[in-house]
Amino acid sequence: MKAFLHAGLVLSLAITITRPVSVMAKGGEEDQTLSARQTEEFHFTWNENITIRGTIWLPPDGATQGNLAALVHGDGPQDRTSGGGYNPLINALLDQGIAVASWDKPGVGESGGSWLDQSMSDRADETRSAIRKLRQRFEDSAIGAIGFSQAGWVLPRLSVEDDLDYLVLIGPAVNWQDQGDYFGTIRMEAEGKSLDEIEEALIRDRANDDIIFNAPTFPNNTADLTEDRWAFIKRNRHEDSTIFIANLTISTLAMWGEVDLNVDASKSAEIYRKFLTVCPHQVVLIPEATHGLQKSTYNYQLVDQWPWQKQIDWYEEGRFAYAEGALDLLTDWLLQRDHREAGQSDICGGSKDIKDIGSSSSAPGLHASTICSVLCVILVVFFYSCV
Repeated sequence: MKAFLHAGLVLSLAITITRPVSVMAKGGEEDQTLSARQTEEFHFTWNENITIRGTIWLPPDGATQGNLAALVHGDGPQDRTSGGGYNPLINALLDQGIAVASWDKPGVGESGGSWLDQSMSDRADETRSAIRKLRQRFEDSAIGAIGFSQAGWVLPRLSVEDDLDYLVLIGPAVNWQDQGDYFGTIRMEAEGKSLDEIEEALIRDRANDDIIFNAPTFPNNTADLTEDRWAFIKRNRHEDSTIFIANLTISTLAMWGEVDLNVDASKSAEIYRKFLTVCPHQVVLIPEATHGLQKSTYNYQLVDQWPWQKQIDWYEEGRFAYAEGALDLLTDWLLQRDHREAGQSDICGGSKDIKDIGSSSSAPGLHASTICSVLCVILVVFFYSCV
């Protein structure tokens, strides 16, 4: 059962996005507040009568790039900023002229309902409702969704018919049971258990889970499980996103940290490479990066496992706490998306599939200034070779 308690669990700290170090003017502790940012409150109705409330953060005047990113939470009772964990993400995106929207999960903050009453299909419908509302405000902008961990069972259900221009998936799992097994395996390895002990424990846990979650009513002998959480797991425990990945029609970037302790990054990336055909798409493993794409020094399964000094480091580093190269790649890809791409997946050519990126470079998406510099060098060499 412990595996299912953590299936789909995401670190509360989100991925931050930024441009190359040479042009970054902000970061560190400045990333931890949004008080000076221009905002608009918004709300939408989901499931006919449930009101969901959130915030739109707008770039400084004149800095907009005609792009809005909607943040889709992972597991747990998360508010619109994930308890402040999204703040570096939001600040970094705004610095690049990208508007950001996020909302309180049902039953959290100012939103009605309960997130524990949802299936992954429900979460996808909630996201569709949010996008419809945001499209009314940003009619001519590219609108995309950035989803974390459990959102890997949510966002692949969406399509271009939902008026989305791109998806970004951070640390998405594919199969609920496999993700729970992997989480439990990593935990037991850290406890020093042998391979035989781990396999025996996983077999016992699977059998116990079948008894608990196949029960028609809530069992009374589950001290570490509430009835609402039991119902949530029972409803979602057979999730597998493979078919949705294969049918995706939205430009998609899927990213994992290579040393992810929550999701089997290599196995998940392999599935995406095999089944994701929409163009353009990228499938990326980031060396020395965690479930949340932070540097490997932040590698814990749960945020509440972070020692006090690590929390201080995170606060002081802000967007600089993430693995080198990951944020450049993500931001470049995001800014290359254009609203006109919607619906083009059936006519575009080949796609770029990237296994990993180097620790000091962002693989695709060269900056225009870099391209111009290279062309100038080529022209100079050509000129002198002719005289």
